[in-house]
Amino acid sequence: MFFDSHLHNLGKESGGFIIGLENKPFFEGTLNNEQVLLKHDPKNNYVAFYYVTNSNIQASLTHKYLKYHPRREHYSLLEMIDSIGINTPKCVIIDTLNEPYLVPYDYWRIAQLFPEIIFIFTHAGGYLINDFIKICNFQPNVWLDFALTATQLGCLSKPNGLPYINQAINYSLNNSFSDRILLGSDYPFFKQDELIDYYNKLNKIELLNTNFKNLLEMIV
Repeated sequence: MFFDSHLHNLGKESGGFIIGLENKPFFEGTLNNEQVLLKHDPKNNYVAFYYVTNSNIQASLTHKYLKYHPRREHYSLLEMIDSIGINTPKCVIIDTLNEPYLVPYDYWRIAQLFPEIIFIFTHAGGYLINDFIKICNFQPNVWLDFALTATQLGCLSKPNGLPYINQAINYSLNNSFSDRILLGSDYPFFKQDELIDYYNKLNKIELLNTNFKNLLEMIV
């Protein structure tokens, strides 16, 4: 049994965070906002995250779980800050693969401005993973997943993985902020099975499951 904090469709998980995907390019097998909202079922461990598009960045939204993707949607740091302030969500997922347009301290600024909101900085910065694990260590409302970063850059991209990515993931899973690390696959873009095998070898599935359940209780 495992919980997946980064889903764009249902997979083999026992619950997770389902993130809508809008605009172009369209990816076969992913769900849009309308579809993920139909699957919002916190009692059965599923929370839908509404994808904020460029066209509704200034809108007042009723759903309290939001996903921001600044690279794909081209909105600015200040536009995201204004949107979060307007909507006061319970939990926010922000894509962190946005260099050179946003830097890690931009994300830290957002988390500091809204200490009462839980932020999941998905992908943990990719190549910039060390900056994001530092943020997670010092900023108590920040959580991380390593979706794509683990599979494409680090331990699972053998034989050409970057050693420091794997080291950073291991460090995070064995440090004081390990209770704010989530298992995220980015399914269906990446396979869940190989990620589960990796975390099983590290004997961390139970920790990651506990983290997910604790976070779920905090935000619903």
